[in-house]
Amino acid sequence: MSLLDEGLRTPAGPSRNRPHGNVAVLRAFILLLFGVLTVRLADMQILRGEEFAQRSRENHIVRTNILPTRGLITDRNGEPLVKNVGVYSATILPELLPDSQEARYRIYLRLQELIGVSPLEVQTRVDEAIAAGRDYIAIRIATNLPREAALALEEAAVDLPGVSLEVTPGRQYIAGPAFSHILGYIGPQTAEEAKVLRPQGYQLNEPVGKDGIEAWYESDLRGQIGYTAAEQNAQGKLITLLGRQDPVPGNTVRLNIDAGLQQYVAELLQASMADNGSGWGDAKQAAAVVMNAKTGQVYAIVSIPTYDNNIYADAQRRAAELERIQNDTVTYTLLNKALNPAAPGSTFKLVTATAGLAEGSITPNTSFQIGCSLDIKGENDVIYNYPDWRCHNMLMDVRAAIAWSSNVFFFLTSGGDLERQRGLGKDVETSGAVLAAWARKFGFGKPTGIDLFGEAAGRVPDPQWKRRTKVGEGFAPGENDWFLGDTYNTAIGQGDVLATPLQIARMTAAIANGGTLPVPHVADAIIGPDGKVVRTIAPQGETIDVDPRWLQVVREGMLGSVQYGAGARAASSKTTVAGKTGTAEFFKPDGTKSQHAWFTGFAPYNDPEVVVTVYFDIGVGGDKAAPVAGKIIDYFMEHVRP
Repeated sequence: MSLLDEGLRTPAGPSRNRPHGNVAVLRAFILLLFGVLTVRLADMQILRGEEFAQRSRENHIVRTNILPTRGLITDRNGEPLVKNVGVYSATILPELLPDSQEARYRIYLRLQELIGVSPLEVQTRVDEAIAAGRDYIAIRIATNLPREAALALEEAAVDLPGVSLEVTPGRQYIAGPAFSHILGYIGPQTAEEAKVLRPQGYQLNEPVGKDGIEAWYESDLRGQIGYTAAEQNAQGKLITLLGRQDPVPGNTVRLNIDAGLQQYVAELLQASMADNGSGWGDAKQAAAVVMNAKTGQVYAIVSIPTYDNNIYADAQRRAAELERIQNDTVTYTLLNKALNPAAPGSTFKLVTATAGLAEGSITPNTSFQIGCSLDIKGENDVIYNYPDWRCHNMLMDVRAAIAWSSNVFFFLTSGGDLERQRGLGKDVETSGAVLAAWARKFGFGKPTGIDLFGEAAGRVPDPQWKRRTKVGEGFAPGENDWFLGDTYNTAIGQGDVLATPLQIARMTAAIANGGTLPVPHVADAIIGPDGKVVRTIAPQGETIDVDPRWLQVVREGMLGSVQYGAGARAASSKTTVAGKTGTAEFFKPDGTKSQHAWFTGFAPYNDPEVVVTVYFDIGVGGDKAAPVAGKIIDYFMEHVRP
C-alpha cells in the first residue's frame, strides 16, 4: 500500500463517534426553505407571471438630471447685471404614452387647450422620434411658457401619461440694452454645438452661452449637473427615490465694467447721434471705449444701436422684432461697433508721428511751412496735388501738426516729397512697408485679445498686401503697384487702412503709459459660490520697442490738440486731457461722400489713468466726437475714478 492510498483513508478517532442530530435538523430546515421558495417562484412565474411581467415592463428606473443654477455676472461694484429665472417647457416622453393612438390624440388635444400647441405638430414629432428609435428621449414641444400656463400644465400632467413640465435655468437681463453687446445671451444648443458639448458632459436640454460674456466664460458660469434616480410607473409617477446628487452652482463673473458709466455713455452717444450743424447728417452708428490706460481694464464698451437681449428668451412672441434686427443691413444692430473696423482718419497720425521720429524722417524740431496742400511732381513732370483738410498757413513742428491735425505735415513725414524731404524709407515702397510695420507694433492688423467674440482684425495695407489683393477682375494692370499716394493715405488713416475703436483705444493707451500695449479685458475676477475668488484676470501687455522720448513728444502734441487745437472741445473741467481728433472720408453705397468722426484721448495728462475713444459713423471729429469724449472723462473723474 502506497503513501497516497494511506492518505485517502478516513482516519480513525473520536470524530466517528459524534452525534448526528443537529445535522438532521439543518437538513430539514434547508429543505423547507427550498420548498417555500419553489412555491413562491411558481406563484410569481406561473400563476401570476403575466401580472409581474407587465409591472416590470411598466416600471422604469429614470435618472433625471438637475441643471445647476448659472453663475451671475456683476459689474465692478458687485451690482448684478443678470437675474436667474426658471424657463417653463412642456415635454413628452414617447415611451410613456398610451399604446392606443386614440388615447394619444386625446392627450395632444388637451395640450392644445393648455398651452396652444398644434396636435398635428406634436403627433408628427412623436412619430418621428419613435421611428428613429429615440422614444426614450423627452421631446420639448413648447418652451418659455407663461407661469399661469405652466401651473395649469403641471396640474393636468397627472392625468396625461408621458407629459411633464420641465423647468430649466434661464436668464433675465436686468441691466438694460446698453449691456447687450457685452453680456450676450444664453439659448438651447444647436445640433452642431451638441456634438461638441455632449462629450464634455452637457445634456441636450442644457442652455449654453451664445455671445458675449455668457459665451466667453461659459465653463465658469455653467456649474455642475446634479441628478435624481427614481423608479417610475407607466404614468410617470414616482414609486421610489433611489438616489440624489445636488448640482453645484456656477461661478460668478465680476466685470471691470462700471454699470453707471456704461449706461451714461450709451445714453450720451444716443443723444448725440443727430446732426449738430455740420451738415453731414445724422449718425446711424456709434461706439465708445473707456479703458484703464495702464492695465487694459475696460470700464465701458458701448455700441449703438443696441437691442434688448431678452428677446432670445421670448423668440416666439417677439419673432417679428427678432427678424428685423437679424436682417438689419443699415445699422447692423447685432454687430458690436467697438470691435468693428472703419477708416481711423487722423487718429492714425499718432502712429505716423512716432514712426517719423523713430526712423529719423523728422526730429522733434523739424518744421515745415504748411499751407493748403502739397504739390508733388511725378513722372513726366505731372503735378499731383494732395490737399490738407484746411489752410493752416503756418510753420509747424510735429507737436503743432498733431494739435492741428495737418495732413501735409504727415505726408512729408511718411513719404517725403521725392526731392528734398526723405520719407520713412529709402524709396516709396520701403516707406509704405516701414509705416505698416510701425502700425503693427501698435497692435493694428490683428485682434486685441479682448474677452469678447466677434472682434475684427482690421487692416494694415503695405506693398505686398496691395500686390496680392488688387489683381484680377475689376483691377487695371499695374493698379496693384504701391504709389506715393498709398503711403500718404495710410499716414493719415485713409485709403485702405481699417481699425476698430478698441484698437485705437489700445494704441492710445500705449502712447499714454510710455510704450506698453495692454490686452483689453472686460472681466476682472471669477468668484465661487462661496464668495471666494477662484481666479483673477491678470493684466497682460507687450512692450513696444520705441524710445520713450518720442512718445513724450507725441503726448505733448496731443495735449496741444485739446488745449488750443482741433480737439479743444474735449477739454474737461475736472482734469487735463490730451487727445487726437479724426475725420475720415468715405463713400456711402449710393456714391455720395461722407465722413466718420473720431476722438481718442487720455487723462490726467501727467499720470494717465483712463483712455476714452469715441466713434460716430457720420460727423466731424472735433465737433461731434471730441465733446462726447470730454463729457465721458468728466463722468469718469467724478463717479468712477478708483
